[in-house]
Amino acid sequence: MAGCTGSEPEDGGNGNSSPTKGNGSGTPTGKSGNGGGDGRGDGNSGGESTADGQFSLVSSDVPKEVVLGEQFTLGFTIKNNGDSASTFESPIEVNGSEGGSQQSGTIQTEEIPPGETTTWSTELSYPYESTVNYLIGAFEKSISVKVVGPDLSVSETFVSPNELAITVRDIVLTDHYRYESGAGPMEDVEADDNRQWAFVTVNAENRFRMRQSLPKGETFSLLVGGRKQKPSDIAKQEGKYELERFGSRDVASGESLSGWLAYEISADRSASDLAIEWQSGDGSGSWSAQWSP
Repeated sequence: MAGCTGSEPEDGGNGNSSPTKGNGSGTPTGKSGNGGGDGRGDGNSGGESTADGQFSLVSSDVPKEVVLGEQFTLGFTIKNNGDSASTFESPIEVNGSEGGSQQSGTIQTEEIPPGETTTWSTELSYPYESTVNYLIGAFEKSISVKVVGPDLSVSETFVSPNELAITVRDIVLTDHYRYESGAGPMEDVEADDNRQWAFVTVNAENRFRMRQSLPKGETFSLLVGGRKQKPSDIAKQEGKYELERFGSRDVASGESLSGWLAYEISADRSASDLAIEWQSGDGSGSWSAQWSP
């Protein structure tokens, strides 16, 4: 079952399927065995659901929330209520609420003895921020997983679905800065009363095999007490993270850009009050990541 991950369960056990592949990532595997799930639970079960009077969905083992791109387990415990051993098979559809490709596949178990249960599971990932709904056709039951962007520490790297590697290297607070005026001498700029600047150093690298655009500075927001601020336009230019506002911003595979972005904030804020958020997307969905000191 593809799960919008671009790959399907490996053959073997009860994970056989024939999905339509998508544009994400992951290597799901199907597993089964007598007995119930691992007890993790997810609040999605909502009691038993039956299919054709013979099989029932006893429980589902699905996380409520996962980080985009990270693998998670989708598991179902199914009971054979019939008088003879039989395999259970059902289509399963995957739909993201905020874009992303729609997928379909198959749940197929090994033979289940009468009155016994078996657990079918697969490993999946989803590359976009979304609420992803997994609909099991035989039971007419939908189970949802919320996919969110990662919370990272400064110096950690986030690799987006289109293989841009973004690193926030540091966040430095200062009440003044220096710049070269063009006339020769260095100029000092003091912050206004009760104000200061946050200088944030970012690095963006194209890890895709082909040329593509690096993100503009305006796509990085400073979160101050939960409120977003865009970069400030200040006199200092040396070392700034900047890309052409017009024309091509494409770079070759392996090329990168580093530089600072400045944000003007209240003087009573400390670095621990701040976070940097990067938001972007492609034709199939969107993503974001946050960095904190």
